[in-house]
Amino acid sequence: MNFPYIYEPMTAATDLLIAAVSLYAFLRLKRRWTKPNLSECWYLMFFLLMAVSTTFGAFLNHAFAYVFPPGNGNFLPNWLSNVLAVSCYAMALIERADSVRRLPPRKALAIAVLAESVAIMVLTLWKRDFLFAEIHIAVILYVFSLPLQIRLWRDGYQRENVIAIVATAVMSLIPVVLIGKWHIGNWLIDFDISHILIATAMYLYYRAGLLWRVPNCSVA
Repeated sequence: MNFPYIYEPMTAATDLLIAAVSLYAFLRLKRRWTKPNLSECWYLMFFLLMAVSTTFGAFLNHAFAYVFPPGNGNFLPNWLSNVLAVSCYAMALIERADSVRRLPPRKALAIAVLAESVAIMVLTLWKRDFLFAEIHIAVILYVFSLPLQIRLWRDGYQRENVIAIVATAVMSLIPVVLIGKWHIGNWLIDFDISHILIATAMYLYYRAGLLWRVPNCSVA
């Protein structure tokens, strides 16, 4: 009799770390924002979907990946929900920037984010490759989100957006870790380190969210 075992325990555990941080952020912000506006709804969905995505990743992609035959599609729930989560972040920033100071291309930006997200999901389903989701993350973070973070920073929301920009910088370390195949002994391989970086970034995005309703970025 073959007993179930955990195939990649550390990678699964670090995926669950991201899920835990994301769920914590979702619950804390939902409690803080009793009547969330549109930007806050998108931001809450960002954290919730990231928690769902990395939970899928922990169990289907890593811990029990051996249960599924090659090409079975067990990676898709994680990949597709990840695409949606990252898209929610961009949508949240678009609405956030527009609420602070009118953003003339708001509708065009929102349509562009949604169109790019649909295209990435179709390509991911067709090619069964996470590469497209990785491209999506880069496009959302640097093409859509970073300019909005800088705009909000210039509009007087320095503390909030310094934190958000640092979070984006932390995310930028992940390709370096993966390409360089960084590891710490036999316990933490490059995927594990990248997951820890994502969890750190998610916590920073949460800390930035705590300042969304703080006038002039004063202490909450």
